[in-house]
Amino acid sequence: MLRLNLLAVLSIILFNFSGAAQTIEPLNSKKVVTNQGLIFEKDIDYRLEDSSYTDVIQLLNLCDKAQAIQFRLLINKAPDDNTILIFKDIEKGSDLSDPSWLMDYNVIKGTIDKNGASQDEIYIVIYSLNQNGGLLPGDYKHLFNVNYEIADMPGSTNNIKSSMKISKAEASTFEGNAIDITPSRDEFKIYLKRM
Repeated sequence: MLRLNLLAVLSIILFNFSGAAQTIEPLNSKKVVTNQGLIFEKDIDYRLEDSSYTDVIQLLNLCDKAQAIQFRLLINKAPDDNTILIFKDIEKGSDLSDPSWLMDYNVIKGTIDKNGASQDEIYIVIYSLNQNGGLLPGDYKHLFNVNYEIADMPGSTNNIKSSMKISKAEASTFEGNAIDITPSRDEFKIYLKRM
């Protein structure tokens, strides 16, 4: 009888209080977010006015062989942006050094401000001419270089913000099947730094 009571008590403890043995996550812990899709190398940076820069776009966690990629690049178009970036061009990075990769882009330029900057939308497409010769699954840390300038901003203060944002990122296989390359973080924030 004692043995039966002991089993009953152990069963009650195990089934009713099983959560007591689990570890509890501290309130100040941070969840790890995996970067994936078409993203900028950095998510934030500080830049000097009246200077030229190049930033890198990466493709992380590609899950299938990509034959073609297309996306839009939005310059100075986030709701909290100031119009301080001047888009120059976009180039293939070292991960696309094979000449069979062809790239084309079209710039839809907004109204040009007095500082020379505008709110632009750039349509980019890249594809491989080799039949079934696309990017293999994996990470590509240097897919594109985006070249731009920070406008001359006389009399401005520090921490004026603008951004470049990746929008409508899509990829496909040679057969035309869609590949998800949605950015895990789609905006690269750029803050003006005064000397």
